[in-house]
Amino acid sequence: IEWDGNAEKLPAHEFTASGGRSEQAGISAAGNDGYSEEKMILRAEENSALTVFMHLGGAGKLAVRTELDIKKNAKIRLVQFLNTKDGGMIYNSVSGRAAENGSAELIRVIVGGGDVYADDRIDLIGNGGSFRNDIGYLAQKKQKLDMNLVVNHFGQKTSCEIKADGALKDSAEKIFRGTIDFRNGSSDSTGDELETVLMLGGNAVNKTVPVILCAEENVQGNHGATIGELDEATLFYLESRGICRENAENMMARAAVERVAKLADNEELTAAVENELREALGD
Repeated sequence: IEWDGNAEKLPAHEFTASGGRSEQAGISAAGNDGYSEEKMILRAEENSALTVFMHLGGAGKLAVRTELDIKKNAKIRLVQFLNTKDGGMIYNSVSGRAAENGSAELIRVIVGGGDVYADDRIDLIGNGGSFRNDIGYLAQKKQKLDMNLVVNHFGQKTSCEIKADGALKDSAEKIFRGTIDFRNGSSDSTGDELETVLMLGGNAVNKTVPVILCAEENVQGNHGATIGELDEATLFYLESRGICRENAENMMARAAVERVAKLADNEELTAAVENELREALGD
């Protein structure tokens, strides 16, 4: 999905935390039978904190762009549940800037039947800025997940942590590009990226593309990935306790997604994720 010529003129839904307070908000958006666009601006003023829970779904095409503005010593925590229906599609973009000691956290859970395209960029501008990203997903049938994340380290002593856990079933396709870019001037910064992919379908396709770019000497970047099926020892252990192979695979797939959903610390969102998992995997 491409933004049309009027994308910049879309009326934005703005949520702001200021005065050193901690604020919380909930947002829901659904694609109709055609095409819908939404724009969100989340702002945390100095020494403030903002938490936003966002539920995106529907059976149509939905494009959502979210901008984060994080001031000095402030924090924004964004929790997203992407729940497309069969035949639906979501284009989801999150971009943000963190000032000195500013903190951004993005928790994203993807369960549903439609395709998902995610394009995210976080700029750690000020010294001591940080970003944490946790992703949990289940892709099945002929579903496509295309995720791109870029974290730019500009300030000194900045840090980022990226963790993705998911499962692919049937003929699902998934690509995750995670880029950690240490720009000139970002000395004493760190970046870590780890992805775990459980392959549960003979025709499933996975592409993991971790990238670390470095224009500064005194930095530390790490990335790793674990991709594969359930090992025979684990299957034997579960089968010896009356759990068949299919149920064992579903149990492990469910665990990967539920781990991230529980990080949201929101009972309503966790319950919605569990309902979708029951529909997708059975009890």
